[in-house]
Amino acid sequence: MKTRNILAGCALVVLLFIGLWLNGCAGSRNDRLENETAALSGFPGDEVDQEADTVKSESDEDEVMRLLGLVKQDEAQQSATEASTAETGADTENLQSQSQQLEAELQQKNLEIANLRAEVAERDRRIAELESEMDKPEDTARAKVRSTGTYKERYNYARSLYEAKKYNQALQEFSALLASDINNELSDNAQYWIGECYYGLRAYNQAIIEFEKVFTFNRSDKYDDAQLKLGYCYLRIGNVEKARSELNKLITNYPDSEFVSKAQHYLQQL
Repeated sequence: MKTRNILAGCALVVLLFIGLWLNGCAGSRNDRLENETAALSGFPGDEVDQEADTVKSESDEDEVMRLLGLVKQDEAQQSATEASTAETGADTENLQSQSQQLEAELQQKNLEIANLRAEVAERDRRIAELESEMDKPEDTARAKVRSTGTYKERYNYARSLYEAKKYNQALQEFSALLASDINNELSDNAQYWIGECYYGLRAYNQAIIEFEKVFTFNRSDKYDDAQLKLGYCYLRIGNVEKARSELNKLITNYPDSEFVSKAQHYLQQL
């Protein structure tokens, strides 16, 4: 009887152990089933843990990059944009400052120009007054010479106008002399100085015509003068061949002229 009770107790223990083992297996299977079910149904149980791990990984990555002195692409771009904006703002301020400075300098220059113009206008006014004062006695002298002066006096007066580089006035006086008496002993000289007046006015083609007229007088001490000036006139208008011809003509026709050396000098330059 006692032995039977012992066997019954052992059997009970075995049964309890088997029951516990089966229950544990069932629990493990249930856990796998729950996990599989959660994965199939999108249950966020494991994803939450995965996201946490991801956030931690990203945080660790940011910390490493910060320690290395690096930043992520977005942060680098943002920093570059901010730096560019700051630089653009600085450049704009510099340009505005330079523009204001230039405007101030321009105003100062305009003021200086206005002052200079005022000074020039005042100087021109004074010059006009002086010229007017100088012209009055000259007009009186001219009128007196024309009405009562001799041919020579009028000729000398015209020469004085030429020497003062008043070529137009001198031209009028010499022309008036020729009109009054073309056969006077000074008429050939008057004709020569008409050519000189046009030469002084840089009317070289007209000067050539007037110098040529000197040779129409039967006797003149201005032939060689006129011949030299013909060479000069052709040089002025750029006709080198004609200039060479006229200068050679001076040397040939007037070998004793005081202008031969000048003609030779110019010929060597051509």
